[in-house]
Amino acid sequence: MISAVGQQLHYPTDQDTMKPITLRKPSFILISSLLLSIAFATISFISYFVANNSLNQHIKTNTLPLTSDTVYSEVQRDLLQPVLVSSLMAQDTFVHDWIENGEHYPEQMQRYLKSIQTRYNAFTAFFVSEQTTNYYHSSGIIKQVSASDPADDWYFTSRKTPAQFDINLDQDTADGFTTTLFVNHKVNDAQGRFLGIIGVGLASQKIRELIEVYQNRYGRQIYFIDRQGKVTLQGSQFKGADDIHNLSGLGDIAPLILSSPGGSYSYSHNDQQYLIKTRFVPELDWYLIVEHTEHSSSQITATLWINLLISLVVIVVVLLLQHFTLGGYQRRLEVMANTDPLTGTASRHAFELVYQQILRLADRHRHPVSTILVDIDHFKLFNDTYGHLLGDKILNQVARILTDSLRKADTLCRWGGDEFFIILPNCSQKNACAVAEKMRMQIETALTTLEGIELKVTASFGVAEYISHESPATLFKRTDQALYRAKSRSRNQVEASSPEVSESI
Repeated sequence: MISAVGQQLHYPTDQDTMKPITLRKPSFILISSLLLSIAFATISFISYFVANNSLNQHIKTNTLPLTSDTVYSEVQRDLLQPVLVSSLMAQDTFVHDWIENGEHYPEQMQRYLKSIQTRYNAFTAFFVSEQTTNYYHSSGIIKQVSASDPADDWYFTSRKTPAQFDINLDQDTADGFTTTLFVNHKVNDAQGRFLGIIGVGLASQKIRELIEVYQNRYGRQIYFIDRQGKVTLQGSQFKGADDIHNLSGLGDIAPLILSSPGGSYSYSHNDQQYLIKTRFVPELDWYLIVEHTEHSSSQITATLWINLLISLVVIVVVLLLQHFTLGGYQRRLEVMANTDPLTGTASRHAFELVYQQILRLADRHRHPVSTILVDIDHFKLFNDTYGHLLGDKILNQVARILTDSLRKADTLCRWGGDEFFIILPNCSQKNACAVAEKMRMQIETALTTLEGIELKVTASFGVAEYISHESPATLFKRTDQALYRAKSRSRNQVEASSPEVSESI
């Protein structure tokens, strides 16, 4: 059974919450804290008395370049999502159709940009039309761009670049106060005609927070400079000048840094030696600077091996503790979060992301997807007449029958008290109706006796096929309406959704 845990989408509109489960492990925390404290105290004590030049040389030739490469890769990775989002927006058929229809309904574009901004947690989302020069934002039409307005230079610069997208740091037009990292992507029609620029923006504060994460992770000072040597982004505890030309020692090698795509350098400032690794980031048109403070050292390489040995022992011990304590605990938590405890089917929390992902794949690959909503007829009557224990056993038996009728690719979820929701990828509505009819007959014929009690258990089924680009909520609503018709028509039957359903953006 497929399961997933991720962002929660709720269908219909009821608000579900999953409370975090917290277990206290005082003995484990105490042991871990003691071991880590002893290890780090030992390493610090040895390093205090026996620092070594070989370690600094190792940092200069190996660790520092590796850190620079890793940070560079992570910066590119963190920028990849907004670049991909902007690319998807530029190729979205809704955007192209809306432009070709004359941009008559600005509120449609406003809702679209708002949905992009919310879905991908972007600081802003925008579209500038080449035809009308309107600057569309999630809050409405902000302005009309003009070549005579210096604030709009970014648009005309991006329009002239041969690349399909570029990235720039600028004030947010809608906010006016927040410095934002914009990904500007060209929108071209099928004939290659330029239609405008669309994209998303990340608040520069988010980039600064990423820098803080990198610095804490690697123990280095990390910042960015532009082609003129001015510091553009840095962490909150940055120690340095606003322009590298103005810092003694570093200013002497500034021309070398700015004339090369990357390199390793050293300089002295206030009797302290610094090692730096530079790398040009073409996506930002900035230089990445990773700086390490060189400590006093002597030629005792044995210290390095002692440190490595102690660190290795601590890591092994911690990993073993995690494996035997937290490992099993984590697995139990995952099962609890992803599985309905009564029926063993996927929980609603785990199902929702799978539901969303399958619909996205259906849009991408254009294959049919159908859904089935199952409701046990008169289930409350069974509970009231025979008690909840028998009702639970009926739920278990129905879940088993449904599961046995599904493929491995299908996903079954207990949606509510006596309702089950099924999504079937690569399955048309006609085939889904056949599957539902098979389930209906098996429930009717198999559940005639339970715990020595004669029963007449039946179920009603609603079936719907996904219509391209409709929302998950709309698909669920159509399936639920089909189920309602089945229940209205004497129950114990399968009803399919009408195909003439569409969803406006």
